[in-house]
Amino acid sequence: MFRVARADSVLRFSTIRADVSGRDNEGNRFDVPGGGVLYAATTAQGALAEVTAAFRPSASLRQLMAEAGATADEFAVSTLDASWRAPRVVGTLRSRDALPFIDIEAAETHTYLTEHARTVLIGLGVPALDVAAVRGPSRLLTRGLATWIYQAVNETGDPLYGGIRYLSRLSTDYECWAIFDETPVELVDERRITIDDPDLVAVAERHGFRLS
Repeated sequence: MFRVARADSVLRFSTIRADVSGRDNEGNRFDVPGGGVLYAATTAQGALAEVTAAFRPSASLRQLMAEAGATADEFAVSTLDASWRAPRVVGTLRSRDALPFIDIEAAETHTYLTEHARTVLIGLGVPALDVAAVRGPSRLLTRGLATWIYQAVNETGDPLYGGIRYLSRLSTDYECWAIFDETPVELVDERRITIDDPDLVAVAERHGFRLS
């Protein structure tokens, strides 16, 4: 797996306070109140795409560019520069002896969670899970499901799952992982992110922002 983060926090798990977890605009997609989640992707391009999503030119920016007769090079707001790259690395992660990851994209998972995590869905007015729901904008839903999965235990009280497998909302080409904090993870390699990094160049070209 790959993860893009500041060099001093590649293995730092994301956390969210309980008092803000009920806000849809706070935290990350699968954050768990009282627990930690480490976000990673199967490919370096997937990891880079996730963390650079904010650099994609918006429709309103493109409209301003069109009205001004400008090119993307003239709009620094859509530029990823050295100040962003310098403190960050692409880390290669490995996990051994992890518990199973639940595939939040699978129809079987939707059926299972609709039955067993139904209180989460009922509380948010979601009649049944499907792809549109789990990839949708509601972080209250995805965090509620993540919390249920994080807290799921067997008859002896042991956790059932090591995390969640999901697809990026940017593209189904990007397979991603939300790794729970009880899952053993080690950093096996890391590399600095340069302007000519082939994975970064590919992501910038695909998602329409420039590098400088």
